[in-house]
Amino acid sequence: MCKLRSFLLIFCLTLLSAVQLINAQDKKYTAKEALAIFKDGDYVEAEKAYAYLLKSYDRQIKYNYYYGICLIQNNHDLSQAVKRLKYAALKGVSRDAYYYLGRAYQLTYQFEEAVKNYSRFLKYASASDIRNANAEKYKTESEFGLQQAAKIYHLDVYARDTVANEAILSAYSPSKDVGKVTVNEEFFTSGLDPQGILYLTERGDEVYFSMLKEEQGSNLYKMEKLLDGWSKSVPLEGINTEADEIQPYVLIDGATIYFSSNRDGGFGGYDLYRASYDAESKAYSEPVNLGIPFNSPKDDYLFAADEFNQVAWFASNRETNDSTLIVYTMKWDDSVVKNFVQDINEVRRVAALELAENGDWSMQGNGTNKTVREEEKDNSFRFVIADTLEYSQLEHFKSDEASAIYSEGLKLQAQKDSLSLLMKQKRTAYARTNSETERSMLVNDILLLEKEVYGLDEKVERTFFDARLKEQDKIKELVAAGRYTSSTKVKVKKDEQLNYNEILIPDEYTFYTDEEFARELEELDVMYHKLFTEDEINKLNHADSLFVWGNILNLESSKIHEGAADAPQDSESLVSLIRGKDSVEEQSNMQSQLDKAKELKIISLKLYHESLDAKYKIYEAKLKQTLLSNTVDDLQYLEDAQLESKEYYKEASELIKRDNGFDLLLFEKSGAIKRNGVKVQENGLVKYSEVPANELNEEIKPSGSVPKTYQELQGMAAEEKPEKTAKPSEVVAGAFNKEVKTKLEYKIQIGVFRNEPNASAVAKIPPISKVKIPNKELTKYFAGSYTSYSEAQKDLPAVNNAGFNGAFVVVFKDGKQINLTEELKK
Repeated sequence: MCKLRSFLLIFCLTLLSAVQLINAQDKKYTAKEALAIFKDGDYVEAEKAYAYLLKSYDRQIKYNYYYGICLIQNNHDLSQAVKRLKYAALKGVSRDAYYYLGRAYQLTYQFEEAVKNYSRFLKYASASDIRNANAEKYKTESEFGLQQAAKIYHLDVYARDTVANEAILSAYSPSKDVGKVTVNEEFFTSGLDPQGILYLTERGDEVYFSMLKEEQGSNLYKMEKLLDGWSKSVPLEGINTEADEIQPYVLIDGATIYFSSNRDGGFGGYDLYRASYDAESKAYSEPVNLGIPFNSPKDDYLFAADEFNQVAWFASNRETNDSTLIVYTMKWDDSVVKNFVQDINEVRRVAALELAENGDWSMQGNGTNKTVREEEKDNSFRFVIADTLEYSQLEHFKSDEASAIYSEGLKLQAQKDSLSLLMKQKRTAYARTNSETERSMLVNDILLLEKEVYGLDEKVERTFFDARLKEQDKIKELVAAGRYTSSTKVKVKKDEQLNYNEILIPDEYTFYTDEEFARELEELDVMYHKLFTEDEINKLNHADSLFVWGNILNLESSKIHEGAADAPQDSESLVSLIRGKDSVEEQSNMQSQLDKAKELKIISLKLYHESLDAKYKIYEAKLKQTLLSNTVDDLQYLEDAQLESKEYYKEASELIKRDNGFDLLLFEKSGAIKRNGVKVQENGLVKYSEVPANELNEEIKPSGSVPKTYQELQGMAAEEKPEKTAKPSEVVAGAFNKEVKTKLEYKIQIGVFRNEPNASAVAKIPPISKVKIPNKELTKYFAGSYTSYSEAQKDLPAVNNAGFNGAFVVVFKDGKQINLTEELKK
């Protein structure tokens, strides 16, 4: 009887839980209820409420706005938060949307967009808005993130363990040979936070820990073991700040320390830093932020490394809430180095810290002897050739010329890295010296190094770009000849697009277009012939015809669908009329008509996608080539077009991922989004093509016009002979010299200073001018104003003799400083 009662009780409780779960899943919300929950600060419940409302009212502006804010507050589906808030901001829901959109962009590593949106918010926000301080702080963090995102680490992640904050150490297991990471209560009896984390060296003779300061926050300290006990706590000089420094870890060299700090000048929250001990000065070097993906706009904690077993750990709440962390276990050896970012989306992909495809590691014994699975190959570099092709060895190149160019790029990169290290050392020396003379010399050295480093940065990018183009051309040549074979060592990424069926269009209609699209093509035709080759124009025309055929089939689909109920027997389809074929015999079955309409709809959408994808690829290549080859003109609008179109295409791709299956509505919506992306590209290229050729840095050669041969010119009648014209090089030189006379101004840059330069030294040089550096308390100072480079060079020795060693000539165009190329020095 007792057992029966227990069974009935368990059954009833189970049934009650099931009913409650069903009710929770079917819970309905009104707009008023959702807003009340949101205002109460229950963002988890509010997210559910607005998700429910958006099922019926997906385009309602305020629902999107509040839902996006909830996603940010819950640190959940941040890509969706960007999408919702972007829509709400675009529709003008509130200027506050810029604040939250900026945060969504920041949390998804889209730092440039974050800066733009925080700036918009600050521009319109009232002085009393309590979010102003956060917006300023987040903007500064995003600017730092944008700077750091140019070069990042690519980590092989072996494991991702979600743990409670207080159980963080449960996911760490370094061997005893590298020391011990533990909590304070296992070493200290009192005086410190029992759950604070310390590091004890492998010999047990030194302990590193964090301790509360007298006022607020924590700093790092060290104690050494003596014959009769332990020394006093000694603060770590060069590391501690007014902010918090916690969770130290020292490598087996005894000099390199890692720690976590929420100091200013990072990505936001706690960041991981590294510093090195200098035995001579008895202080640590200036700490270096580890960058992406170790650090994020959220909190990142406790880096620890087992150098013997080539594995390391760190923790972050970038993907969790405030009560839990993810501890990432990763490969840690000499191959973990920074690489240049080739694609704007690469930062987000790497920062996601997904598990490595072939990553594995195993434990033996008691966690004291760990082995890491060896890689099948040692990748010397990572070079993206195309969306689905990536090289890691020079042997992968098909083109000897491309391989040679890329090798030169690697040498330039090594040279740049070497100079960057020297520049960093001089900056450290500048921060430590108290000698004004030495400071002045170091400033000039640093400025010269900066100039070299930034110049090499541009050369590296251009060299890699040239190598990529040469290799792509070689691959096309091999494919055309039927001789292309892909090396097994080449990494080919999985195709994330839908595998569409082949679309067949009759040859006679390859370049068919209707009147409406013909008018649009007339506007594009000028741009096509100014910027593209004949082959590219043919491909663009073909893509345009596919788009029109998509419209035709879409109209036919609609016609069949609307007439399915009473399908007239004598109707003739639009496609039949165009192709001149007999109309298809109408079927009496309504379902058959509907199936036919759906089939035509799908084909029309496939045509849209193929058309847009073809144009996007050609436009993207042109935008990239134009931006890389033009160093003088202000082409910010082209950069904006490039970034915005990529965002549209990324959003479109996310809608039709393979694992989501085929959804007709999503497929159609994705096409519309792609259309927006292509339109943005077109608008930018049209604007660029409208600039007079003699005002562009690069000559625009119309591909549609072929110059007459010498023989043809000789055979012309005397009255038809053209006037004598200058050679192309003379025309360019003449236009360039005219530009110099009217728009270029040369100056001598004497330095970058926080305070006014020495007045007695300034009195010995030509009149000075200055330009403030945005967002920094620094100002560039220039001497003189000249119409040519040689004229400025004459005054350069006098400026150097006045005490401004390292001064150099710069050039301005229309009041804006531009790169001083060799051409501009003539």
